[in-house]
Order: sequence, then structure tokens, then C-alpha cells
Amino acid sequence: MVKKVIDIIPPQNWSAGQASGEPELRYSREELPQSAVLPEEAGHESLPESKPRITFAVPKAGFAAGAAKLPDAGGGFFKGLFLKLAIAAAVIMAAMYGLDVKFAKAVIKVWPETSILHQEVKVAVDPSIGAVDKNKNAVPGFAISVEKTVNGESPVAGRKSAQGKAFGTVKLFNNYTAAQRLVKGTRLQAPLEKFQPALAKDETPWFRTAEDIVLNPKSSSVVKVVADFSGEKYNIEPSVFSVPGLVGTAQYTFIYGQSFEKFAGGSQDSAPEVKKEDLENAKIAIAEIAKEEIKKELEAKVKQQGLEIADQSVEKFEIGEPAITAKTGDSIAKIGGQILAKASIVAYKKTDLDNLGREFVLGKVPAGNTANLDSLEIKSSYAGIDAASGRPSLALAAQVMIYSGMSGNDLKKGLSEKSANEARIFLMNQPGTKETEIQLSPPWRFNIPRDLNRIEVQMILD
Repeated sequence: MVKKVIDIIPPQNWSAGQASGEPELRYSREELPQSAVLPEEAGHESLPESKPRITFAVPKAGFAAGAAKLPDAGGGFFKGLFLKLAIAAAVIMAAMYGLDVKFAKAVIKVWPETSILHQEVKVAVDPSIGAVDKNKNAVPGFAISVEKTVNGESPVAGRKSAQGKAFGTVKLFNNYTAAQRLVKGTRLQAPLEKFQPALAKDETPWFRTAEDIVLNPKSSSVVKVVADFSGEKYNIEPSVFSVPGLVGTAQYTFIYGQSFEKFAGGSQDSAPEVKKEDLENAKIAIAEIAKEEIKKELEAKVKQQGLEIADQSVEKFEIGEPAITAKTGDSIAKIGGQILAKASIVAYKKTDLDNLGREFVLGKVPAGNTANLDSLEIKSSYAGIDAASGRPSLALAAQVMIYSGMSGNDLKKGLSEKSANEARIFLMNQPGTKETEIQLSPPWRFNIPRDLNRIEVQMILD
């Protein structure tokens, strides 16, 4: 390691400096450079003794403990601090630049003036063409047909009386000593409490025998009986019967009857009965059922093929004569029958109609205006049969919101690299602009990015 040497003029009293505690300066001849050799040794004249030139070595860091250090001027601390601050500022600026390059973005919100453009046109559905004809305002038509045998039935309105008298069997007993003859129609009377609900004033609790019968003494015999009146109240539970015709005679207490099963057949209802009008009504009703069924089949087939038909569009139906087996006088509740039904209609593709309506209304957008495609609405309704062509036609209505000013992409090009203030002036100078808002990021960015992909234009349409 090269040692540093300093040429100085030593003080007059060198030993006094050592005594004062100042650093000891040591030097040797071997350490002196050639220029520091004494003149007399080099063969030159001796210099004045009062100005000797000597060289001495600066003490190393390893001074003895307690040795004094050389004074510091103080400039190194501030130079180091300045350097650190400069480095930190450079790092921060580099980071901001990197973030700006990666996340630079501008969101431009524009509130333009808006209006609704509405257009209507009559469109023909033509089965003879294979593609949309914009010149004739026509879309391709598709003939759809179905055929089906339909089963249907119609209720019977005719009625007939179904009133019935209760009937059953009674076992008659003769405990008298003489025989007793009971003619057909002999009255047998049951207790009043057996009739539920109770009998009316004009009703009697009588049942009559259905045949002649002779009861020998101490014998019994079974006979059929029928109620005097119709109604469910005569369907009585098992009961004991008296013979009213024997009242006042000795036989009255010895001759009586006994039933062992509930009577049946008593009613006051009515039953259906097929009339001529029922047959005529059934033919009409079954034909209507067939029409509805075949219409559903037709609509299902249209939908299955991805087609559309307009509401109230004309459908052609062919409904045959219903085959009915019922006849007048039949006691049935419903008349059933079969019928052959056919139907056809001209359908269209909704996409064809939408495309035609789209092109029609967008072709009417005034110059300098832009259409908001999200607001596009296309509606159609059946307009009847065209008199000239004989084909079905539709009334097509299309509307879209429009606004004045440049398109979003053109705005991006015009805004690229402009400052926020310049961008605001540029936007407000566009025709029809009501209000604008500019959002830049990162926060320290003051101009619109150059990259158009980093510019987002939002048209606020209201």
C-alpha cells in the first residue's frame, strides 16, 4: 500500500509539539521520494539552514488510545444526504413512470342531446323469395301445414224424469186362527220415525203389495212392496209394518209384516236424455274443439322450425264432419265423436324481419347523428292480405334513440394526448354536447393517454 507523504516546514521546537500532545510525525529516509533527498547528499549547494525541507508520514488510523483526530470540515454529511435524496427521488419517479405506463387510463363521460327516430313500413311475407328483399320490403315466407284426427265430446242438455219409488220385500205373518187374503195393492204402513227427512202433509207412510197373497192360519209369506210416493225418504231401514185395512177387526193385531233389508230405488232426480238439439250442438262443439287442437299443432310446428307467425294472422282450416254414434233418446251425459282437421299458415323468420327493420330505421339516421343500438326496438303486427299480391303482410314499426356528435372511436382519436382542459374544450365544442366529465388515472396524470385502448368513452343517454 502506497503511503501518503506531506512536505512541511517543521516547527522550531519539535519536542515541544510532542509534549503538547499533538500527533508524533515520524519519517525515514527510505520513505522519502527522490525529490526529498537533502541537497548536500545530492552534490548540490546546501540550502539555508533556516528553511530545511523535510518529508514525514501521516499517522495511520491505528493511533494509540487517546491520540487526537484531525479536524473534519463537515461538508461530507450534507453531500451524502443530498445523494440519498436524489436517489430516492429517482426511484419514486421511476415507480410513478412505471405505474403510469401500466395503469394510465382516461374515462370520458359525455351527456349528448337525444331524440327518438321512429319509422313504419308495410312488409310482405312472400313464399316465392329466398332472401330479404329490401327494395320490395319483403321477407321470405314459409308455408306450414298440419293434419290430425281429433276426438271431442259435448255435454247433453236434455233431461228426463228419474223419479223413482222405493221398493223391497216384506215377510207377512198370520197368527190368527183363520186364513186371510190380501189383494194386490194392499197398504202396509211403517212407523213415521223411519222416514228421514220427515214426510210432508200430502205424503203417506204407505207401501203397497205388488201381488195377491193368501195367508193361512199360523203361517207367513214374503211379498214385494212398492212405496206410494217417490223420493229418497222412502228408502227406509228394516221395519215392522201394520195393515191399515184391518183396523177395527180382530185380525189387526194378529196380522203384520217385517222387513229385514233397507228399501232402495226411491228418488226424485232427473236423468240426461239425448235430444235432437243435443246432436246438432255436439257437431258444432266437436268441430270447434278440432279447430283449437289443430291450431295448437300448427303453432307447435311453427315454433319447432324456429319460425314466427303474427298475432291474428290468417290460418286456413279444413274441418270434416264429426262422426257421432249417439242417437236421440239415449240416456248419456256426453256425446262423443271424431273429426279430421287440417290447417295451414305462412310463417316467417323473426331474424329476417328484425334485419329489415334495423336496416330501414338506421338508414334514416340524419347525417352527423349516431344511433344507440341498445335502444333499437322492432315490433310487428298482422296487416291483412295484400290486395295486389294476395300474400299476407305485416305492419313493421322500428325506432331507435339517436344523438348528435362524433362516434365513440372518433372521439378517442380526437382526445388522444390532449390535456384535461383541452379535452373538455374539445368535447364541449362538439354539436349537441350538454355536459362532460373527465376522469384520469393515476392521480398525477394530467393528459389523455396516447393508446386508444386506454380511453373509455361513455355516452350517458337519458
